[in-house]
Amino acid sequence: MKRWWWLFGLFLPGILQAQPVPKTGLVFDDPGYEALPFSGSLGKGPLPAKISMEAWCPVVQTQGPYSTCVGFACGYYLHTILEARSRRLTTRSQITPIAFSPGYVYEKAKSSKDYDCSQGISLVKALEVMKEYGSTPIREYPYPSCGKSTGKADQSARTFRIAGYDRVFLAKDTPSDKTRYLKQALADGQPVVVGLAVPASFYFTRSTWQPAPGDNPADPKLTGHALCVIGYDDEKGAFRIINSFGKNWADSGYCWITYTDMGRFVRYGFVIRKS
Repeated sequence: MKRWWWLFGLFLPGILQAQPVPKTGLVFDDPGYEALPFSGSLGKGPLPAKISMEAWCPVVQTQGPYSTCVGFACGYYLHTILEARSRRLTTRSQITPIAFSPGYVYEKAKSSKDYDCSQGISLVKALEVMKEYGSTPIREYPYPSCGKSTGKADQSARTFRIAGYDRVFLAKDTPSDKTRYLKQALADGQPVVVGLAVPASFYFTRSTWQPAPGDNPADPKLTGHALCVIGYDDEKGAFRIINSFGKNWADSGYCWITYTDMGRFVRYGFVIRKS
């Protein structure tokens, strides 16, 4: 295995140049994260061995050539999962039409100079948009709609404003504590938006992400990426996530991230409070 990873690292630059690398788009904001309320809690009893919210997920989509992963993780996935569950919808044909627009959240949160949706946004900015302006169904603001006015969608978005949001763990928490807080939030019925520092190995995930031996979460060159955590499985020792790289990535757009690797690479974790 070590020899395989050594060869992979040797040829990786050529591989990345030969094919387009998916866009990400999370802007790191450590001070903003640390200033937020902390909702993390640990119950006294044992947690379920397995949690899955996959039944309430909309169809996996791709963010394409735009840095909109935060809009997908927060709006299209997290908020839609909670809405579908509250309406007791459990089929993709029912859920996808009511899914929230990733483009709306991004458009509201982005810099006024971000004309081509390439600069990315922070999770805090996206969640503030969802609190102040709301989320609009994707049928009201289709994706992609980079640079298009949100005016006509603003009224419908107000109906779906969230009450607030909280961080799930502290930045100073150990990897094992971050894992415990994430599992507790999921066991409490909350899908979690996470922000990770992702190395190149993440783009080549099959079923379970396997970081390369030299991957270091402290590497300042790593890209920020937002994902939605929708479950965990103790037998696998991993979290289940849904991504915005399309159905051809990993396991039809989903993948597993082991507890150890999530604890190492995750920087932020949020849950939202619906109105």
